[in-house]
Amino acid sequence: MMSTILPAFFNPVFSLLSLGLGIGALLGYAAQRFQVTSDPVVERINDLLPQTQCGQCGYPGCKPYAEAIASGDAINKCPPGGDETIASLASLLNVRALPLDDALGTAGPRMVAVIREAECIGCAKCILACPVDAILGAPKFMHTVIASECTGCDLCIEPCPVDCIDMVPAEPTIPEVPSFLFSAADSQTIQACINCALCVPECPVGIQPHLLYHACRTERWDNAQDLKLMHCIECSKCDAACPSQLPLTTSYQDAKEAVHHQQKDRERAVRAKRRFELHQLRTERFAAEEEARRQKRATLAKEREKVTASSIQAALARARARQQGKEQES
Repeated sequence: MMSTILPAFFNPVFSLLSLGLGIGALLGYAAQRFQVTSDPVVERINDLLPQTQCGQCGYPGCKPYAEAIASGDAINKCPPGGDETIASLASLLNVRALPLDDALGTAGPRMVAVIREAECIGCAKCILACPVDAILGAPKFMHTVIASECTGCDLCIEPCPVDCIDMVPAEPTIPEVPSFLFSAADSQTIQACINCALCVPECPVGIQPHLLYHACRTERWDNAQDLKLMHCIECSKCDAACPSQLPLTTSYQDAKEAVHHQQKDRERAVRAKRRFELHQLRTERFAAEEEARRQKRATLAKEREKVTASSIQAALARARARQQGKEQES
């Protein structure tokens, strides 16, 4: 009895396992065979762009603009990125940094969209316009913006039929004027380090405070992190050892805040890039599905036309046959 039950049970299982392994192997081969490799230069350029996907550069997103830059287009067409992005691109590509093209817009603080929800009519047009899917809502229901995901692209403003969307400044990222650049006694006097290095032996965590201070003064945040900015425990021993009485600890505190905001901006850009890519994939899928439906409708319409024409021809043939029959009878 058992000898007949076991094969009957395991045979389908083994068949399914074999089928799954075969399909998996086929998909793995297809992924390797038809893999699309992207240009690493384009990817590095794209990573430096702010990922607002606003189109101010004249391209439908940051990735197309990155591809254009790699092909020789100018690096100064990104108003949201401003001079910082231009400098980063110039350093990467080893070209001269150009001033921002003012004809495309001006640099400014990061903006986010805010929907005046009491006035929203739920038309969902802003949802379709958002390139990173940062707007929640449904037709005939109130919409709202996910502020942490909004890139400030401004593309949702124009489609709104009731003008209930405002662009407002987001929270500031990097302080406009670092406080450690100025003396407490004279706010217009830049304090300079004399490189005496008397602060170095006083640091309990092995930081070189004078070098770190220089990096912070010039807002070279990556260099500051390489110099162990985040290891600083803010004990103020370097302040006490400094013959120039520089506010070293305060400068490190301000620099940590700036680095924190910079990291948040980078994380936001990475999320925006991913959301834009998913948005594009979904848009392409919807377009392909709509095209397939259109072709199906066109095919059905042609078939109906053929059927209708055939029915008309058949009716005419019957009418002629009846007429001929009457004529013969008479």
